[in-house]
Amino acid sequence: MKINKLLFATLATAGLLFSCEDLDVPNENTPDFTKVLASPVDVETVAASIYNTVFAGQHRLNGVEPMLAVAADHVTCSWGNFGMRDMSWEPRDFAWNNTPAYANQAQTKSSYDRWYSAIGSAVDVLTAIDIQGMVIEIGGVDQTARAKAFAKFGLGMSYGNLAMIFDRAHIVDESISAEGTLDAAVPYGDVAAAAVAYLEEALALSNTAFTIPASWMGGPADLSNDDFKKVINTSIARILAYVPRNSTELAAVNWNKVKTHADAGITEDWNIAMDGTTRWYMESGDYLTFPGWGRTDMYTANMMEPSLPQHWDDSPSFPHPAEPSNPLDNRLVTDFEYLGSNDFLPARGYYHYSCYRLKKYDDVYVAAIGEKPTVMLAENDMLRAESRAYTGDLAGAAAIINAGTRVTRGGLDPVAANLTDIVDAIHHERFVELYTTGCGIQFFEMRKLNLLQEGTPLHLPVPGQTLQLFGLTSFYTFGTTANADGIGTSNGGWR
Repeated sequence: MKINKLLFATLATAGLLFSCEDLDVPNENTPDFTKVLASPVDVETVAASIYNTVFAGQHRLNGVEPMLAVAADHVTCSWGNFGMRDMSWEPRDFAWNNTPAYANQAQTKSSYDRWYSAIGSAVDVLTAIDIQGMVIEIGGVDQTARAKAFAKFGLGMSYGNLAMIFDRAHIVDESISAEGTLDAAVPYGDVAAAAVAYLEEALALSNTAFTIPASWMGGPADLSNDDFKKVINTSIARILAYVPRNSTELAAVNWNKVKTHADAGITEDWNIAMDGTTRWYMESGDYLTFPGWGRTDMYTANMMEPSLPQHWDDSPSFPHPAEPSNPLDNRLVTDFEYLGSNDFLPARGYYHYSCYRLKKYDDVYVAAIGEKPTVMLAENDMLRAESRAYTGDLAGAAAIINAGTRVTRGGLDPVAANLTDIVDAIHHERFVELYTTGCGIQFFEMRKLNLLQEGTPLHLPVPGQTLQLFGLTSFYTFGTTANADGIGTSNGGWR
């Protein structure tokens, strides 16, 4: 069975992306495609939806963000929802359950399908333009470059997420086909390279003057093509810096390329204007901080005040820490709330306990209306600093860090110009300042520094339901200390 262009995104969302046979380039001559995407307005409507689908895969509650947060010991939660308990057992001797019948299997499938749905929409747009030759004229203005750039952006963002989170993926676009088999999927490194290439194409196309409507990006205002280029540059830097699975791969990153793109990246927070619980809702961040749900892992709290325990021992007699009167990092007071008791179930492990939660975004989450960053300027600053640190410019890295939130918001001493202190300072900001902004930041950070607890998956497998569509009856996965190889499962760990 061949999958045509119109069905690509629909089947991805439904969990039926691939048949057991070939996944072919969609046929632009099908009646359905020509009917639904018959005009430039139709094509632009599809283009306008692409980033919202990418965003949903990152931030909706039924995706991967909650489970990555607890796996990284950034947030803690013992509840059995959203894959959180199954990714936070200690010791980490529960592999991710990748069987189609698993109650939380949709956590990986939802993000995976949304990103392929966005890919399908991008393929539709690019097929209309590059294969059918359609000119996207809107209101008498040629907007072809804008539509094409945004479609390439959608491909790059989708494949970038797949590369950072899954061990492999199928690469398809308007000119590339792939068989619907597991063997046809390529490793995450190749997926990341493809993602960067698509974003570089989007960057080149954005040299043409145009405006990205606020509704396309979920932002508070329209974006000029120059500001859109900044978003693309930051996105490239993020993929390059976050895809490594261990410290060996971290050392192999092209840090000069990260520097080039991060230096040309965003100059203010990349904000999402949340609109309630409809299209633009950073839902996972809500549940990871809402009273009664996610709490700040003691690993994170200890960064802000070293007198706090770094780990809550799995014992009923472990003393509840007192609230520090003068914490090392001011943000423990300004951004976080002290809690005098716990409501997690002891039978699921006292190690889930914590005496802090993030309160920073409480006001915006009252009705989930208002601006919240998905990528902070501080995140781009850390990419700029990191790229300098790993290319020998320690003074430059320290200067960026010391001009930023570490000092201005945290009130911490300026960092010294040595590699160990700089890496530690970047780690600190990613855990404290970037709390519940970009999906998976802290997981990627722990992973590349070999700090994920032993037995933690370093990435996720292609979802079991998709493997089932390939005709497979066994479902590979990652995790457990017995499988700790440093390639698919962490063999390091901070404790």
